[in-house]
Amino acid sequence: MFELLFAGALVLLIWALSLKHSIFKTLARIFTALVALASATAMVLLFMVGQKAHWTSDGPGMLLVMVGILFCGMFTFVFGGLFFTSFNRSA
Repeated sequence: MFELLFAGALVLLIWALSLKHSIFKTLARIFTALVALASATAMVLLFMVGQKAHWTSDGPGMLLVMVGILFCGMFTFVFGGLFFTSFNRSA
C-alpha cells in the first residue's frame, strides 16, 4: 500500500513540475528541493554516525546505517535531478 501511495505522489509531483502554471510549478520545485536537501542532510548525518562508530557494531545497527546512507543517496539523486531538470526551458 505504501509503495502505491509513494508512486502516486511521485507521479503527481512530476506532473506538477511539468505544468505551465507558475504557482504549482514553484511549489513543486520547493518541495523537491526540500526533499533533496533533507535526504542529503540525513545521508551526511548517517555517515557521521558510521565514522563515529568506526563502522563496527555488535548487531544489525551499522547495517541499517549503511542501507540508510544508500537510500538517502538515491533520494537525493532522484529529487535533486527532478529539481534541476524542472528548469529546462526547451521542453
